Amino acid sequence: MIKAKAAASASMLVLAALILSGCSEAPEETDDPTTEVSAEAQEALDRAYEGVGSDLSDLASTTVPEGLDLYVMSCGEQLATCAKPAAAVVEAGEAAGWSAQIVDGKLSPEGFATAIRQAIAGGADVLVPIGISCGAAAAAFQEAADAGVTIIGGGGVDDCDPKVWDSERLWLSDAGEFGFFGVFGELMADYAYGKNDGEVKAIVINSTTNAWGPWITESFESQLDELGGGEVLEVIDVSDPETADNSYLQKVTSSLLANPEANALIVPTDSYLETGLAAAVDQAGFADQLTVIGAFGGDGAIDMIRSGQPGIDATVAMATTWEGWGSVDTAIRILDGQDPAYIGQSVQVVDAGHNLPESGGYDGSIDFRAEFLEAWGK
Repeated sequence: MIKAKAAASASMLVLAALILSGCSEAPEETDDPTTEVSAEAQEALDRAYEGVGSDLSDLASTTVPEGLDLYVMSCGEQLATCAKPAAAVVEAGEAAGWSAQIVDGKLSPEGFATAIRQAIAGGADVLVPIGISCGAAAAAFQEAADAGVTIIGGGGVDDCDPKVWDSERLWLSDAGEFGFFGVFGELMADYAYGKNDGEVKAIVINSTTNAWGPWITESFESQLDELGGGEVLEVIDVSDPETADNSYLQKVTSSLLANPEANALIVPTDSYLETGLAAAVDQAGFADQLTVIGAFGGDGAIDMIRSGQPGIDATVAMATTWEGWGSVDTAIRILDGQDPAYIGQSVQVVDAGHNLPESGGYDGSIDFRAEFLEAWGK
């Protein structure tokens, strides 16, 4: 069980999407005996592998309203880190007895707004936006609220002023200012510090479209400062439109060429690695010198780690199906007149030797489905 605690081209590159599937068993969880690190570096690694989470032992019962229409606004179905949690919300909504469907935000503010308005026109009772914050589509969210739609966060935050959503999805009661996004950055710093024995020289990709991207960057930088053993050589700003057409890859390879001393690449979402970045890092010849770590624990990233794909070493994995069920639990409690519960999905670093499932994606540390269904009386 994860312990709950406070979150305190050089030339033309062939940029192909890589999503590799593997079926080999996970290696035994042992540290590389040929690599010795300082006690401080090992402590940081241990902290990254242990992670943060809850066992849902205090989840109270609630009553599920019947016959509701749930719409899930995916940030972009072309990205696994949008599509998987969106599918999890649908799964949970159907388990609760609701009808559920996905509308695709297509990785752009215009797409987000269009998808939200599709949900309104379809008669949504509940809307869960995956992977975006309120400010990314403020006007459309306000239209949904005005139409009486209950809006529940699906990983983003209500940064509209005034607030529009009925509730964000809550994580842990003692989480820090940036919630699990902050923990992503902190654990990335711990891992990079540990793997480079306290001498980190990092290039950081900063996802700018949503509030959580800068939070991950800030938290990484703060934790690295706290550890006192590294520096950020460059921060590369990347927007969702640049992600959608992979144009950001040239930015990253140019930065690597300009910073040959870099030993860590910090990637705020595994989708970048899954859809071309890992291949670009490898083809540019940097895979062997970099500690490359992503975030969210996407299934494609887990498969790439399992199969030994160059260009990715680890991910800060979060139980995204668990959090999808948590958004539905939050909706149920808000509709039942209760306060939202703390969902507590587990977050920890996964690499080839630690926390890697033998098959499939990272699903967390407990049978969360059983806990939610019991609380819902199902």
